[in-house]
Amino acid sequence: MAAFFFQLELPEITDSIVATIPAHRLLINKLFSEGRILSYSVSSSRNMVWCVINAEDEQEAMELVLTFPLFHHFIDVTCHPLLFHNTLPTTMPGMSLN
Repeated sequence: MAAFFFQLELPEITDSIVATIPAHRLLINKLFSEGRILSYSVSSSRNMVWCVINAEDEQEAMELVLTFPLFHHFIDVTCHPLLFHNTLPTTMPGMSLN
């Protein structure tokens, strides 16, 4: 598998976009649990989304982005293949002996 960095630009938030967000978040959470999305960020101005997708190739990564419920609202979609993507490891909370 390879990693692909996507930059997704959104227009000014509309009622249509707001109505689509719950379905979009459900899919994003599902893709996280499947290991297909490695990271997902939204700018504070809500006009940019950045995500890293785990896929066999760029075409598969783009096909996944096409399934995003917000896709038809995106103004611009940019994909950058990554050599690697590092993140902090997820750790288990420490045990309490109390």
